[in-house]
Amino acid sequence: MKIKLLLNGKLSMKTFKKLIFLASLIFGFAMANAQEIENDHPKGSRILSAYHGLDPLPDRATRLCGMAPVAGQDGMPVIFSVQIDAATLSPDAFAVETSAGEIVTPLCATLRPAFEPLELRTVLLIGPFSPEDSVPISVEIVQGLDDVDGRSLRGLRIDSITPLSAGPSIVLAERFAPDAEGLQNECPEETAQAVQLTWEGGVTGPQGARLAEPQRKAVSVLLANGASVTPSFLGDVDPDNVVVACIGQASEAVSVTVLGGFFYDPGDDANPQTEIHVISKYLDGQQAD
Repeated sequence: MKIKLLLNGKLSMKTFKKLIFLASLIFGFAMANAQEIENDHPKGSRILSAYHGLDPLPDRATRLCGMAPVAGQDGMPVIFSVQIDAATLSPDAFAVETSAGEIVTPLCATLRPAFEPLELRTVLLIGPFSPEDSVPISVEIVQGLDDVDGRSLRGLRIDSITPLSAGPSIVLAERFAPDAEGLQNECPEETAQAVQLTWEGGVTGPQGARLAEPQRKAVSVLLANGASVTPSFLGDVDPDNVVVACIGQASEAVSVTVLGGFFYDPGDDANPQTEIHVISKYLDGQQAD
Protein backbone atom coordinates (compact mmCIF):
# COMPACT_ATOMS: atom_id res chain seq x y z
CA MET A 1 0.00 0.00 0.00
CA LYS A 2 2.80 2.38 0.95
CA ILE A 3 4.66 1.58 -2.28
CA LYS A 4 1.52 2.23 -4.32
CA LEU A 5 1.05 5.64 -2.71
CA LEU A 6 4.65 6.60 -3.37
CA LEU A 7 4.38 5.55 -6.99
CA ASN A 8 1.24 7.67 -7.43
CA GLY A 9 2.96 10.63 -5.73
CA LYS A 10 6.53 11.85 -5.90
CA LEU A 11 8.31 8.57 -6.64
CA SER A 12 8.17 7.42 -10.28
CA MET A 13 8.38 3.77 -11.35
CA LYS A 14 11.77 4.42 -12.97
CA THR A 15 13.16 5.91 -9.75
CA PHE A 16 11.65 3.10 -7.73
CA LYS A 17 13.40 0.47 -9.89
CA LYS A 18 16.70 2.31 -9.51
CA LEU A 19 16.31 2.28 -5.72
CA ILE A 20 15.54 -1.44 -5.76
CA PHE A 21 18.64 -2.06 -7.90
CA LEU A 22 20.79 0.04 -5.57
CA ALA A 23 19.43 -1.76 -2.51
CA SER A 24 20.25 -5.12 -4.08
CA LEU A 25 23.81 -3.98 -4.75
CA ILE A 26 24.24 -2.82 -1.14
CA PHE A 27 22.79 -6.09 0.18
CA GLY A 28 25.04 -8.14 -2.10
CA PHE A 29 28.11 -6.21 -0.99
CA ALA A 30 27.18 -6.67 2.68
CA MET A 31 26.70 -10.41 2.24
CA ALA A 32 30.00 -10.76 0.38
CA ASN A 33 31.78 -8.79 3.07
CA ALA A 34 30.24 -10.93 5.80
CA GLN A 35 31.28 -14.07 3.93
CA GLU A 36 34.83 -12.72 3.60
CA ILE A 37 34.96 -12.09 7.36
CA GLU A 38 33.57 -15.56 8.07
CA ASN A 39 36.15 -17.13 5.78
CA ASP A 40 38.98 -15.55 7.80
CA HIS A 41 38.55 -18.56 10.11
CA PRO A 42 38.46 -22.20 9.00
CA LYS A 43 34.92 -23.55 8.81
CA GLY A 44 33.82 -24.45 12.33
CA SER A 45 37.16 -23.55 13.90
CA ARG A 46 36.89 -22.90 17.61
CA ILE A 47 38.55 -23.46 20.94
CA LEU A 48 37.17 -26.74 22.26
CA SER A 49 38.39 -26.36 25.83
CA ALA A 50 40.73 -24.58 28.19
CA TYR A 51 41.72 -26.62 31.24
CA HIS A 52 43.24 -25.08 34.35
CA GLY A 53 45.05 -28.33 34.97
CA LEU A 54 47.80 -27.74 37.51
CA ASP A 55 48.84 -25.02 39.97
CA PRO A 56 51.71 -24.91 40.42
CA LEU A 57 53.44 -26.76 37.62
CA PRO A 58 56.80 -28.40 38.29
CA ASP A 59 59.48 -25.72 37.82
CA ARG A 60 61.05 -27.67 34.96
CA ALA A 61 57.85 -27.51 32.84
CA THR A 62 59.07 -24.30 31.18
CA ARG A 63 61.85 -26.34 29.59
CA LEU A 64 59.17 -27.45 27.10
CA CYS A 65 59.58 -23.92 25.68
CA GLY A 66 63.37 -23.97 25.87
CA MET A 67 63.35 -21.81 29.01
CA ALA A 68 65.13 -22.16 32.31
CA PRO A 69 62.96 -23.55 35.15
CA VAL A 70 60.46 -21.01 36.53
CA ALA A 71 58.67 -21.58 39.83
CA GLY A 72 55.05 -20.90 40.74
CA GLN A 73 53.45 -21.11 37.29
CA ASP A 74 50.07 -22.52 36.24
CA GLY A 75 49.53 -24.95 33.40
CA MET A 76 46.54 -24.63 31.06
CA PRO A 77 46.09 -26.82 27.95
CA VAL A 78 43.99 -25.09 25.29
CA ILE A 79 42.54 -27.41 22.65
CA PHE A 80 41.49 -26.32 19.16
CA SER A 81 39.15 -27.95 16.67
CA VAL A 82 41.91 -27.58 14.04
CA GLN A 83 45.60 -28.42 13.99
CA ILE A 84 48.02 -25.59 14.73
CA ASP A 85 50.93 -24.37 12.60
CA ALA A 86 53.81 -24.53 15.09
CA ALA A 87 55.75 -21.85 13.22
CA THR A 88 53.08 -19.26 14.09
CA LEU A 89 52.79 -20.20 17.77
CA SER A 90 53.94 -17.69 20.38
CA PRO A 91 52.87 -16.72 23.92
CA ASP A 92 51.94 -13.23 22.66
CA ALA A 93 49.12 -14.75 20.59
CA PHE A 94 47.19 -15.54 23.79
CA ALA A 95 45.46 -13.31 26.33
CA VAL A 96 44.25 -14.97 29.54
CA GLU A 97 41.77 -12.98 31.60
CA THR A 98 41.56 -13.62 35.35
CA SER A 99 38.66 -13.17 37.73
CA ALA A 100 40.48 -10.10 39.10
CA GLY A 101 40.17 -8.42 35.69
CA GLU A 102 43.86 -8.80 34.85
CA ILE A 103 44.95 -9.75 31.31
CA VAL A 104 47.92 -12.14 31.45
CA THR A 105 50.27 -13.01 28.59
CA PRO A 106 51.67 -16.53 29.06
CA LEU A 107 55.38 -17.08 29.61
CA CYS A 108 55.29 -20.15 27.39
CA ALA A 109 53.05 -21.60 24.67
CA THR A 110 53.95 -24.96 23.20
CA LEU A 111 52.44 -27.90 21.33
CA ARG A 112 54.54 -30.26 23.44
CA PRO A 113 54.05 -32.93 24.52
CA ALA A 114 51.15 -33.66 22.10
CA PHE A 115 52.99 -32.91 18.86
CA GLU A 116 52.68 -36.14 16.84
CA PRO A 117 51.31 -35.85 13.25
CA LEU A 118 47.63 -36.45 14.15
CA GLU A 119 47.78 -34.33 17.31
CA LEU A 120 49.07 -30.71 17.03
CA ARG A 121 45.86 -29.15 18.39
CA THR A 122 46.68 -28.84 22.11
CA VAL A 123 48.60 -25.72 23.12
CA LEU A 124 50.01 -25.85 26.64
CA LEU A 125 50.05 -22.37 28.17
CA ILE A 126 52.31 -21.74 31.14
CA GLY A 127 52.07 -18.56 33.20
CA PRO A 128 50.77 -16.83 36.34
CA PHE A 129 47.06 -17.36 35.66
CA SER A 130 45.82 -17.47 39.28
CA PRO A 131 47.62 -14.83 41.35
CA GLU A 132 46.38 -14.60 44.95
CA ASP A 133 42.76 -15.76 44.97
CA SER A 134 41.94 -15.16 41.30
CA VAL A 135 41.32 -17.82 38.65
CA PRO A 136 41.45 -17.75 34.84
CA ILE A 137 38.05 -17.07 33.26
CA SER A 138 38.75 -16.72 29.52
CA VAL A 139 41.34 -17.23 26.78
CA GLU A 140 41.41 -15.24 23.53
CA ILE A 141 43.65 -15.33 20.46
CA VAL A 142 44.79 -11.70 20.10
CA GLN A 143 47.70 -11.95 17.62
CA GLY A 144 48.78 -14.07 14.68
CA LEU A 145 48.12 -17.79 15.11
CA ASP A 146 47.38 -19.98 12.08
CA ASP A 147 46.11 -23.46 11.51
CA VAL A 148 48.12 -25.91 9.40
CA ASP A 149 46.34 -24.65 6.26
CA GLY A 150 47.55 -21.09 6.88
CA ARG A 151 44.23 -19.63 8.02
CA SER A 152 44.17 -17.16 10.88
CA LEU A 153 42.64 -18.09 14.25
CA ARG A 154 42.85 -14.57 15.62
CA GLY A 155 39.68 -13.60 17.47
CA LEU A 156 38.79 -17.09 18.71
CA ARG A 157 37.80 -17.00 22.37
CA ILE A 158 36.55 -19.30 25.11
CA ASP A 159 34.81 -18.02 28.23
CA SER A 160 34.45 -21.34 30.02
CA ILE A 161 37.59 -22.58 31.80
CA THR A 162 37.52 -26.02 33.42
CA PRO A 163 38.60 -25.38 37.04
CA LEU A 164 41.45 -26.98 38.98
CA SER A 165 39.09 -29.12 41.04
CA ALA A 166 37.57 -30.87 38.01
CA GLY A 167 38.90 -33.97 36.34
CA PRO A 168 39.52 -34.28 32.60
CA SER A 169 36.85 -35.03 30.00
CA ILE A 170 37.17 -36.07 26.36
CA VAL A 171 36.68 -33.14 23.96
CA LEU A 172 37.34 -34.85 20.61
CA ALA A 173 37.08 -38.40 19.24
CA GLU A 174 38.31 -39.12 15.70
CA ARG A 175 38.07 -42.40 13.81
CA PHE A 176 41.04 -43.38 11.61
CA ALA A 177 42.28 -46.36 9.69
CA PRO A 178 44.69 -48.13 12.06
CA ASP A 179 47.54 -47.69 9.59
CA ALA A 180 46.94 -43.95 9.06
CA GLU A 181 50.09 -41.85 9.09
CA GLY A 182 50.88 -41.08 12.70
CA LEU A 183 49.21 -44.20 14.08
CA GLN A 184 51.64 -46.84 12.83
CA ASN A 185 52.49 -49.39 15.53
CA GLU A 186 50.02 -47.91 18.02
CA CYS A 187 47.53 -50.79 17.67
CA PRO A 188 47.77 -54.59 17.31
CA GLU A 189 47.79 -56.03 13.79
CA GLU A 190 44.22 -57.33 14.02
CA THR A 191 42.79 -53.83 14.68
CA ALA A 192 40.01 -52.80 12.26
CA GLN A 193 39.76 -49.13 13.26
CA ALA A 194 41.40 -46.69 15.67
CA VAL A 195 39.62 -43.93 17.61
CA GLN A 196 41.91 -41.15 18.77
CA LEU A 197 40.65 -39.62 22.02
CA THR A 198 41.73 -36.09 22.91
CA TRP A 199 41.27 -35.24 26.59
CA GLU A 200 41.17 -31.77 28.15
CA GLY A 201 44.50 -32.43 29.83
CA GLY A 202 47.16 -35.10 30.14
CA VAL A 203 45.88 -38.42 31.49
CA THR A 204 47.44 -41.35 33.36
CA GLY A 205 46.29 -43.89 35.88
CA PRO A 206 46.05 -42.86 39.56
CA GLN A 207 49.14 -41.12 40.98
CA GLY A 208 50.80 -40.97 37.57
CA ALA A 209 50.61 -44.71 36.87
CA ARG A 210 50.78 -45.85 33.25
CA LEU A 211 47.42 -46.43 31.57
CA ALA A 212 46.59 -50.13 31.86
CA GLU A 213 43.74 -52.66 32.02
CA PRO A 214 41.45 -50.69 34.40
CA GLN A 215 41.48 -47.74 31.99
CA ARG A 216 40.93 -49.93 28.91
CA LYS A 217 37.94 -51.64 30.51
CA ALA A 218 36.44 -48.27 31.47
CA VAL A 219 36.09 -47.33 27.79
CA SER A 220 32.97 -48.39 25.86
CA VAL A 221 32.56 -47.78 22.13
CA LEU A 222 29.13 -47.82 20.49
CA LEU A 223 29.24 -49.17 16.93
CA ALA A 224 26.96 -48.44 13.99
CA ASN A 225 25.52 -52.00 14.22
CA GLY A 226 24.26 -51.27 17.75
CA ALA A 227 26.92 -53.24 19.61
CA SER A 228 28.94 -51.74 22.46
CA VAL A 229 32.50 -52.98 22.68
CA THR A 230 35.59 -52.46 24.79
CA PRO A 231 38.80 -51.56 22.92
CA SER A 232 41.14 -54.48 22.49
CA PHE A 233 44.08 -52.22 23.34
CA LEU A 234 44.93 -48.64 24.31
CA GLY A 235 47.74 -47.16 22.24
CA ASP A 236 49.75 -43.94 22.47
CA VAL A 237 49.80 -44.08 26.28
CA ASP A 238 52.65 -41.60 26.75
CA PRO A 239 51.54 -39.08 29.41
CA ASP A 240 49.97 -36.43 27.19
CA ASN A 241 46.26 -35.81 26.52
CA VAL A 242 45.83 -38.14 23.52
CA VAL A 243 45.01 -41.86 23.76
CA VAL A 244 44.19 -44.27 20.92
CA ALA A 245 41.39 -46.84 21.38
CA CYS A 246 42.14 -49.84 19.13
CA ILE A 247 38.99 -51.65 18.02
CA GLY A 248 38.84 -55.10 16.45
CA GLN A 249 35.32 -54.80 15.01
CA ALA A 250 34.84 -53.24 11.56
CA SER A 251 31.42 -51.66 12.18
CA GLU A 252 31.97 -47.90 12.37
CA ALA A 253 32.52 -46.38 15.82
CA VAL A 254 29.70 -43.91 16.58
CA SER A 255 30.35 -42.72 20.14
CA VAL A 256 32.62 -43.31 23.11
CA THR A 257 31.70 -43.44 26.79
CA VAL A 258 34.27 -43.56 29.60
CA LEU A 259 33.30 -44.43 33.17
CA GLY A 260 34.25 -41.90 35.81
CA GLY A 261 37.19 -42.38 38.15
CA PHE A 262 39.75 -44.08 35.89
CA PHE A 263 41.72 -41.41 33.98
CA TYR A 264 43.66 -38.91 36.11
CA ASP A 265 45.15 -35.51 35.29
CA PRO A 266 48.60 -34.37 36.52
CA GLY A 267 46.97 -33.04 39.70
CA ASP A 268 45.58 -36.56 40.34
CA ASP A 269 41.98 -35.47 39.71
CA ALA A 270 39.91 -38.29 38.23
CA ASN A 271 37.69 -37.96 35.18
CA PRO A 272 33.91 -37.63 35.44
CA GLN A 273 31.89 -40.00 33.25
CA THR A 274 32.32 -38.62 29.75
CA GLU A 275 30.63 -39.37 26.43
CA ILE A 276 31.34 -38.00 22.97
CA HIS A 277 30.35 -38.52 19.33
CA VAL A 278 33.03 -39.93 17.01
CA ILE A 279 34.06 -37.98 13.90
CA SER A 280 35.08 -40.23 11.02
CA LYS A 281 38.37 -39.33 9.35
CA TYR A 282 38.37 -41.99 6.67
CA LEU A 283 35.95 -43.45 4.16
CA ASP A 284 36.06 -46.92 2.56
CA GLY A 285 39.34 -47.67 4.26
CA GLN A 286 40.98 -44.44 3.12
CA GLN A 287 41.89 -41.53 5.36
CA ALA A 288 39.56 -38.59 4.74
CA ASP A 289 40.68 -35.02 4.18
